[in-house]
Amino acid sequence: MARKLIETHCHLIGASPISENLGDKVRTLSDKIAFRTRYPDLYAQRIKLAPIDLCDALLADMDNSGVTHAIIQQDYGRGDNDMVAAQVAKRPDRFFGLVKMQRYTDFINRMPTREEAPAYREFAVKEIRRGIEDLGLVGVGEFFARVFTSEVNPDNILEDFRPIFNALNEYKAPIQIQTAWTQFPHNLFYGDPLWVDEIAGEYPRVPIILTKMGRGFESLFDNALMVAMRNANVYFDIVDTNANHLRRAIDAIGSDRIMFGSDWCCITRWVREPADCYQRCLNLLDQANATPEERENIEWRTAAKVFNLKI
Repeated sequence: MARKLIETHCHLIGASPISENLGDKVRTLSDKIAFRTRYPDLYAQRIKLAPIDLCDALLADMDNSGVTHAIIQQDYGRGDNDMVAAQVAKRPDRFFGLVKMQRYTDFINRMPTREEAPAYREFAVKEIRRGIEDLGLVGVGEFFARVFTSEVNPDNILEDFRPIFNALNEYKAPIQIQTAWTQFPHNLFYGDPLWVDEIAGEYPRVPIILTKMGRGFESLFDNALMVAMRNANVYFDIVDTNANHLRRAIDAIGSDRIMFGSDWCCITRWVREPADCYQRCLNLLDQANATPEERENIEWRTAAKVFNLKI
């Protein structure tokens, strides 16, 4: 059987023209973290400029690293779910797609107020249904939690997300919830995944992927691991983690709940130190001393199961 390698975490659609050449500005992960504050004018263009097609660039990077399939979603620019579905339709042999629950305009200037948030949740439910039923997308991608809730009590956060997870529960569709930092404002508080425990316990049939498993931060990884150990429907991807955390996660919850992913996007594609985004992920599997069976689970079996992929 030919080797399979599924990229589960890829922001392709809606990429800004700023991504044409960032090689002199983004070399390391630290450069990526600080991009918004170091280059505020470029960051503003990322949202405002008409998107470009990075499909060929992604496929070239995939082919160079032996990545056979990618589950694509929107970048943080002027994209929409129809554009995701259109790219999947062009390359059904390589691509699957994820729903984005919010519009790019939702986070340009400010987050919704408590009074405005119900309308955003209503839009999210409609897009989930349309994305899965009409567009053939296979789950829900990363989102800004702050668009849908401003609560800090986990019980209240659960109530705010209940309409969204009721819809996901109908389809048993997976959803990605990001952990740790992002480049973008407003969302850092919700990067601590403890609040997800209430939701995961309430919706045990909805697969929840805690992306980045804390992004290498000890406290956030510990909390992500605690949530995953308490809830069998919680999964990880390996984006921006480290070998120690990956090994601990494999030992604690099993490789059949961990999946490959790189966070390839218009900025991450330029990170080259200590290696490019796909080689860094492959190196992690080596550094964590993953066995052949563990590698196969992480490289494709977990994703194929969680996203119900026909490959």
